[in-house]
Amino acid sequence: MSKKKTIALEEQFTGLLWAIVAPLKEYQLGWHINKVLGFELKKADDMELIHKKRHKTSVYSCYKYESELDKWLVYVVSNKNSGEFLVPEVRQADYFLIIRGEISVQREEELFVKLRSIPVIQLVVKMNFDLLKSKANLMID
Repeated sequence: MSKKKTIALEEQFTGLLWAIVAPLKEYQLGWHINKVLGFELKKADDMELIHKKRHKTSVYSCYKYESELDKWLVYVVSNKNSGEFLVPEVRQADYFLIIRGEISVQREEELFVKLRSIPVIQLVVKMNFDLLKSKANLMID
């Protein structure tokens, strides 16, 4: 008899999720974000997504920063790999910036303005995590 494994999603996502359009490599985006936002993003393990119907595995680049002062976990994750998407309903996004933890409205606005000031970023859009069909794909840890 086989056992089923289920993924337990957090009841409430606390933090920010921004979709980013930026036509550059993930390490270049990470460098710009580190410089402007004062983060220390570093390469983390790639995320693997298994497509059962297509019998295919896609790998998405991931960068991580842990802020002990703010008690945040910050991730930059690529959305595209060889024609596959981590979050298919947001195909336009090249990357996602995820900040997990409590953030004040003032600090959120400050980060958003700084992020938009990066010349290589064409677009930043705040996403509603709860409305995404593929939100399980963004559950990192």
